[in-house]
Amino acid sequence: MLAVGFEEDVELILEKLPSKRQSMLFSATMPGWVKKLARRYLNDPLTVDLVGDQDEKLAEGIKLYAIPTTSTSKRTILSDLITVYAKGGKTIVFTQTKRDADEVSMALTNSIASEALHGDISQHQRERTLNGFRQGKFTVLVATDVAARGLDIPNVDLIIHYELPNDPETFVHRSGRTGRAGKEGTAILMFTTSQRRTVKSLERDVGCRFEFTSPPQMQEVLESSAEQVVATLMGVQSESIQYFLPAAQRLTDELGTQALAAALAHLSGFSQPPSSHSLISHEQGWVTLQLTRESGYSRGFFSARSVTGFLSDVFPAAADEVGKIYIIADERVQGAVFDLPEEIAKELLNKPLPPGNSISKITKLPTLQDDGPTVDNYGRFSNRDRSSRGGGSWERSQRVSRNWGGRNSDSDDGFRRGGRVYRTDNSWSKSPKGSEDDWLINGRRSHHSSSHGNRERCML
Repeated sequence: MLAVGFEEDVELILEKLPSKRQSMLFSATMPGWVKKLARRYLNDPLTVDLVGDQDEKLAEGIKLYAIPTTSTSKRTILSDLITVYAKGGKTIVFTQTKRDADEVSMALTNSIASEALHGDISQHQRERTLNGFRQGKFTVLVATDVAARGLDIPNVDLIIHYELPNDPETFVHRSGRTGRAGKEGTAILMFTTSQRRTVKSLERDVGCRFEFTSPPQMQEVLESSAEQVVATLMGVQSESIQYFLPAAQRLTDELGTQALAAALAHLSGFSQPPSSHSLISHEQGWVTLQLTRESGYSRGFFSARSVTGFLSDVFPAAADEVGKIYIIADERVQGAVFDLPEEIAKELLNKPLPPGNSISKITKLPTLQDDGPTVDNYGRFSNRDRSSRGGGSWERSQRVSRNWGGRNSDSDDGFRRGGRVYRTDNSWSKSPKGSEDDWLINGRRSHHSSSHGNRERCML
């Protein structure tokens, strides 16, 4: 809290205290600027270090997952992550901005009870929200970084980094809301393909390792939903059950176990059968397919154009309806993943293919090539050499740490972020200069302008 504008208030309090006193300073992390503060405010202090030599270190009981997403799929994926990984327990979702906290909380409320917590909320509302979360009146808290600093909420099962943190210390503080007092917990980092390098930098700086995995499949969501409903049913008082026994017996006689299955489906929110959804955008009604081409059957540069050209030859309707196309990052494999509407995907899978080519429906995304320059400002700001004094609170608010995550507007509680932002409007790969684009099949090639692959870069 000293880092975000409260240093003058602390100094004012210290001036009013007696000169003879015992002072103690607690911090979850001990970067250089915190040690400078300790030397300033404390007199020859004894240091009790429960972490060790590393600057940042997570509790051992926290499992770390990294989930690839797109900007359009994050909110639809979020509810599935909470259903599968929290299993009905408490979840804190961290956003970069107050606006995101409000919007994400509102979007979640349609399926999961949630509340927002940020700097624009009054103290009375803040206390009411925290008490409701502690008492289990709702299970999801959507919070900004500053608003959540110092919170001591027991039994938080899941932390979701909806946006990348600004620096490794923020990641530690966020993730440290779970796995407390020796208990186990889970932290999930949501990132886009262009942020993969930043995730690797985060691993290096924090000294941790993420398990990279795909968003939950529908079968996982259904199973987790059923388990949570069963757990809820186990908590129903026996006196209440007696009133419903005659109707339950009648349904069982007529439908058998189907009656119970129907009740579980309805209570889980699946009265209608779930439709398939894209692994790329998570949009319902779409299917993600993978095209793989053996190296001996390809000449030239394999790109998104190769995929659309291939589809035009095999099934023109698929080429007209194809969604996002991403090239597989593994250099040993010539292939790509892409989205198609469910019905068209079924037809394509039944079409004969030329030798050396295969198309399959996948349930997990392979590692994909970056779809453009990273959209975060990792490395542009650092708080490691933050001075313990100097300037007013506005100046201190400008000494922000490296902005890994995210945005340059509406940042939380007075933070401002600057620097260069890159924007990319598509995921099509640009052919290297002088390369030939391997368009179609059976060795036929067509040369086309790749001007659509140019990236737009802007300065904010």
